[in-house]
Amino acid sequence: MILRNHSYCRSIILLVTFIFLLTACTSTTTNTTSQQDPTANEQETESVEDGQTLTVVTPETADKAPEEKSKYQIQTRLTDFHMLSESEGIAWGVTKGALRLYLTEDFGETWVDISPSSNIQFKDKLVYGHDIVFTDKDHGWIVRNGGSEGTMLMNTSDGGKEWKLSSLPDAEEITGLSFTSSMNGWVMASAEATSSWEEKNLFRTNDQGEHWTRVMENSNYAAISEPGTVIPRTGLIREMTFANSYTGFATVKETKGSKLYISRDGGLSWSASKDIFQDDQSKLCESYIPGVPQFLGSANDVWVSITCLNDGDPEFGGYFSTDSGLSWEFVSFPLNPKSMQGTISPVFRRQHEGWSVINGIVYRSKDMGETWTPYPRDPELAKHLAEYPIISKMEFASSDVGWMLVETVDEKRSRLLLSMDGGATWRIR
Repeated sequence: MILRNHSYCRSIILLVTFIFLLTACTSTTTNTTSQQDPTANEQETESVEDGQTLTVVTPETADKAPEEKSKYQIQTRLTDFHMLSESEGIAWGVTKGALRLYLTEDFGETWVDISPSSNIQFKDKLVYGHDIVFTDKDHGWIVRNGGSEGTMLMNTSDGGKEWKLSSLPDAEEITGLSFTSSMNGWVMASAEATSSWEEKNLFRTNDQGEHWTRVMENSNYAAISEPGTVIPRTGLIREMTFANSYTGFATVKETKGSKLYISRDGGLSWSASKDIFQDDQSKLCESYIPGVPQFLGSANDVWVSITCLNDGDPEFGGYFSTDSGLSWEFVSFPLNPKSMQGTISPVFRRQHEGWSVINGIVYRSKDMGETWTPYPRDPELAKHLAEYPIISKMEFASSDVGWMLVETVDEKRSRLLLSMDGGATWRIR
């Protein structure tokens, strides 16, 4: 059992550390080395083994005309990304315990270092939607769980020029993060957990994290008397996302299977769906990997992926809803990967528009996954997959523009690729 007790002495240590890091995080003179000394930043990041080369623009010249921008190149190891629009996006990795976060507004031609202070150390790679959320290029949130300094929740409202600390009512581990606007967001947190259950406390803010209100908790009830309106202690939160001020979804991984919980009142009450992960489709799998809910352009359109494993071979499918999860349609995708190398499960941008990569070939669907059309093998993509065979993520911001992150099997090197023609061809960023 993992207990997060807060003794008096530990509280004093945390308070002193919090004040120190707050000063480091909010000071405009100690934000990141890249914003003060490009040469120092270049020397540090070039030590990354065969990192991806990025052209970085100094913050003070980022808003100037292209010919007036001050640029330098770095090498950095990217572990995740998120597209904000066709031309805008963020990408990041952790180097020597420091988060290296970059923003592009020109399809990845140039990047601006928007990292928080390197004094704040990170142990694990950060995952978008769980550890990092941006609502637009100016407003973003970062979670740093654990460590001797405790849990931290940072946010920016100026595109990373300054990062501020937002404090929850209790110092707990954050297990879910979702923002629907720069002001409106939710944090799921746990103060006590084991490998199969956890306390679940949901906080909400309407003022960009200045104040947090606890809107749901399950720790004050005996297990046998938990009300049906809360997410129970059984199981672990895998992901949580809200579409608007009312509609939210949370995936909970239990000892046997998973459950999808839905809220329609901003997180005050939740109920488990009877149609997801509990029907005959999931029973046909020896084991399955549940996906996280994703809204496809509106609160009404949502889909949840599922990867079914039989004898170790993956089969892909998905649940689709057009009424915010009141009813669901399951679609089994006719895709047959021979190996997970050069393969990624389908991603969707809209209900009827999805992509997948199977054995190095990009497939596209325009009918909710019922049929898939392969593109001709792209020599450039094939070249990168030969060296980086693991596709860790693919995302499309429009019908034409998408990014793909490919990695080596040992996860020590990666490359970020760009497509401008709907996935037919790819080139390195």
